Amino acid sequence: MSARTLKIAAALALASTTALAKQNSCDEPIVIGTTISMTGPLASLTPGWDKVTENFAAEINKDGGVMLKSCNKRVPIKFVIYDDQGNPATATSLHEKMAVVDNVDVFAGVDWSFVVGPVSNVAEKYKIPLIGGNVATPALFERGLKYFWATPYPMTFNWDANYADMLKAMNPKPQTIYWVTQDNPVYKSVFDIWSKKHEEAGIKMVGSDIFPNDIKDFSSIALKIRAARPDIIYINSFDNVAVPLIQQLRQMKIKAMNIHFPIASAALAQQTAAYGGIEGMTSVASWIPGVKGPFNDMIETVYRKSGVDLAATATNMPRYTAYLMMVQAIEKAGVVDREKIREALFKGAFKGPNGVVTFDETGAPDTKTFVTQIQDGKFTVVWPASQATSQTRWPAPTWQ
Repeated sequence: MSARTLKIAAALALASTTALAKQNSCDEPIVIGTTISMTGPLASLTPGWDKVTENFAAEINKDGGVMLKSCNKRVPIKFVIYDDQGNPATATSLHEKMAVVDNVDVFAGVDWSFVVGPVSNVAEKYKIPLIGGNVATPALFERGLKYFWATPYPMTFNWDANYADMLKAMNPKPQTIYWVTQDNPVYKSVFDIWSKKHEEAGIKMVGSDIFPNDIKDFSSIALKIRAARPDIIYINSFDNVAVPLIQQLRQMKIKAMNIHFPIASAALAQQTAAYGGIEGMTSVASWIPGVKGPFNDMIETVYRKSGVDLAATATNMPRYTAYLMMVQAIEKAGVVDREKIREALFKGAFKGPNGVVTFDETGAPDTKTFVTQIQDGKFTVVWPASQATSQTRWPAPTWQ
């Protein structure tokens, strides 16, 4: 057992009553516990998120913090932040530590379904409300938990809703699709749901592959894609693992009307630039500059101060939204009381960056995304047409 693990184990041996010491306080900051995958295999998706978290708190606190009716005043918020390394065991241990040693009031923002699954059990154990960020797997909300919510953009059952709508309007209309899916519960759920829905809409699946997380050579898959000649190549994975696939698609000069990669990022663009990059690729985003919403000024200020390109990855805003939802829930509860906060979240409706976010009785949200396209090196919204910042370039010129 490592020294760090021993320290955590010793901390957990403390009386659990310490976890309730600050409840109902009007004099101490409201403490929000979170972990971020700052290192490890998912670090490319989280650049500067610690700074975003700190600057979010600064923006909330500049007018005094969260209004608590029970105190008849505003109370500031404070974050406890740890690096979970994208590791479920590490994230679980750190949330245990935050519950009994750091004495946090609530949890918010922890990401990734395979990480949040075990972490949500910690929230349930200590009866601490948890709003996760990027947690899109429906099964996680079907466990009867009472202290777990999340704000992914979107849940897998909403994943391609706007993209599918966009495809219906394209001319020429795509007829075929090839799926390349990472062996991950979220992406497998996306495939299970949306491969059927796209086929029902008249887009025939001409091939699919599920690849392991540690793959480095996609040449055999790329050859199968070239032989199938699909109109759409759907890359259904995290960005970092798919870098060699993009490189090999470009090297083989594989053509398609559209490459759709929902989790495309600035890091992916940089890593594949020498091979032609991701220009013309479509992706998804919950909000980018230029799209109007109730928190425009605050969002742009936080991300500008943090030095983070908000438009560059679809995984930025789910975490930020988790923070927004928790702050609103605490204000709605009017008191720093976990049970009152839980009641505020149950089947609640809150303001989100691109509209109202509602939770059902399981904690699952109704969240939607915009379809984006990388045009001239920038992420632009192309669908829905009513909220687009640019027209779709179809078929994508650089993939012809």
